[in-house]
Amino acid sequence: MSSSTLPSSSNNMKCDVISSCSNQINIDSPTTSYLIAEAKVNGIRGLVLLDTGSGLTIISFQHWSIIGDKSSPPIPYTGPDIHGPEGSSICPVGWVTVDIAIAGIIIQHKAILAKNFKHLILIGNDLMKNIGIVLDIQVNKMWLRTKPNL
Repeated sequence: MSSSTLPSSSNNMKCDVISSCSNQINIDSPTTSYLIAEAKVNGIRGLVLLDTGSGLTIISFQHWSIIGDKSSPPIPYTGPDIHGPEGSSICPVGWVTVDIAIAGIIIQHKAILAKNFKHLILIGNDLMKNIGIVLDIQVNKMWLRTKPNL
């Protein structure tokens, strides 16, 4: 796998989540709001998408079948439908808690599992703000703030 591309899952998957126009979360993520970085999720090294345009950390349901903890099933997702930047549902199916190691920090964090999601792992602003990751898109770098929650 090349470091400039991430494999994608099928966009033709069916999902069981029924969308309601008044009950949706939209994840708008312009292409200029992300970086690709190396991280470990549940001890497995790989590439993740760091996306300031997403308020949530999201993992492809298909990828979760490879890296997930089989002894800890996902908690069913009962919230509003979540839409990706192109407008279609990501088909959220559950919440999981994962161990994420990035930028020298290891943290347990909740992530959404999604059936219709073209990336393997997307690290959203929820995690980046929590640990203080700041993206400098112009120079394609990330750095850590010393006081993350300010």
